[in-house]
Amino acid sequence: MHDPNDLTLPSLRARYASGRETPQSVLDLLFERSRGADERHIWITRLDRTQVMTYAAALDPRRIDRMPLYGVPFVIKDNIDLSGVATTAGCASFAYVPPRSATVVQRLIDAGAIPLGKTNLDQFATGLVGARSPYGACRNSVDSSYIAGGSSSGSAVAVATGLASFALGTDTAGSGRVPAAFNNLIGLKPSNGRLSTRGVVPACRSLDCVSIFALTAEDAAELLDAAGGFDEADPYSRVQGNAGLAGLRCGVPHADQLQFFGDTEYARLFELAVQLGSRLLVEKIVQLREKFLTCKQRRRLPCV
Repeated sequence: MHDPNDLTLPSLRARYASGRETPQSVLDLLFERSRGADERHIWITRLDRTQVMTYAAALDPRRIDRMPLYGVPFVIKDNIDLSGVATTAGCASFAYVPPRSATVVQRLIDAGAIPLGKTNLDQFATGLVGARSPYGACRNSVDSSYIAGGSSSGSAVAVATGLASFALGTDTAGSGRVPAAFNNLIGLKPSNGRLSTRGVVPACRSLDCVSIFALTAEDAAELLDAAGGFDEADPYSRVQGNAGLAGLRCGVPHADQLQFFGDTEYARLFELAVQLGSRLLVEKIVQLREKFLTCKQRRRLPCV
């Protein structure tokens, strides 16, 4: 029994492949669900039904197996370009209409994803609260009396409230990870240069990253692959190697640098997360090592 509320990539893929649903039927559901969403100040620009359905109509059902994001709805932080739609960066007087989409957006569309609109943010992506916007303070998906986190506030809340499968944000100093944490999402900040920033309004050009909001870690990893790749038009883009997790280190603050302000449950969960993350990292490195040795024996290098 399929769940029409499940917007994860495997669920959508299975429903489309079986013919139980189409991208158009999923979009109809999202349009209905988004009524009243303006109360949370998620949007700056929502594409209308005709615009969205044009993207859906361009999809060829015969190519579903070759389009990894076939019919997957997503939203875009409004400091990232979508062709023909104003980019404001949260400032109406700054707005311009780009003739082409940002590289990362175009790659997702080419993979079959369908853009639904541009989302609210702390103006010019400078803030971690989601409240510094003339388009309204974005409200938390769990409790609207709390902040959503920023600066990619609208992107996070759109995914957390079931209005899209995933979202693009940016992260220069926490703007992707903070709202993901505040809205119970996976927030992926890639290393610099992994995703092109051509077509992104800069906050700090040398540190900016396009970030991904997803419902699961598996979805985030798949989206990273679909959106990634070298972009010769972006001077900060770089070719990715195949090193995997070998030699990876994770930074954990010293105990005297931590402050939980009396929240003992937060402190307990932080320590639990560190322990769990350490165990999972070791397990993954062991798996990669075993895979490497197996491939080496079969003379199939490189294979990590």
